[in-house]
Amino acid sequence: MQYFAYGSNMNVSQTQQRCPGITRIRKSELKGFRLVFNYHADIVPADEGIVHGGLWEITEDHEVALDTYEGYPDYYGKYYQDNVMFYRMKEASDNSEPPSRWYLKIIIQGYKDFGLTQTDFEESLGVQQLGLTQTDLEIILGLSMNELERLFSRVATSPVYQ
Repeated sequence: MQYFAYGSNMNVSQTQQRCPGITRIRKSELKGFRLVFNYHADIVPADEGIVHGGLWEITEDHEVALDTYEGYPDYYGKYYQDNVMFYRMKEASDNSEPPSRWYLKIIIQGYKDFGLTQTDFEESLGVQQLGLTQTDLEIILGLSMNELERLFSRVATSPVYQ
């Protein structure tokens, strides 16, 4: 089975610890959604949205481990699109609480692990689609755009398998 990750489960090191033997496939996109933060990463339906993320090949054991990590079925629900599984929060809302800096660093490392960029991250948030300003992004993320740029430039890059 294939699993689309858009949050901390894009981080290769952390996901391989949670799911030993998991196979990273490639970067991927999930259309019809956008990335939001309710302290944790979530995706909400958005007609013109696109979320950039990572695609994993998972076993039944990996799915059980991911279910536990994601708090399925109470915190996150499980959904499918084009035979790819992904999680969404059960109580979805638009950017209700910024992520912690620690959590955001994990996600940014995941973007880098899958060969994605700050531009991909911003597109996932719906910057162009929603006409978000720099101030909007700073509120959503809880940090300045300069800090976001520094995080994307400082995070290590691991080999990308495509």
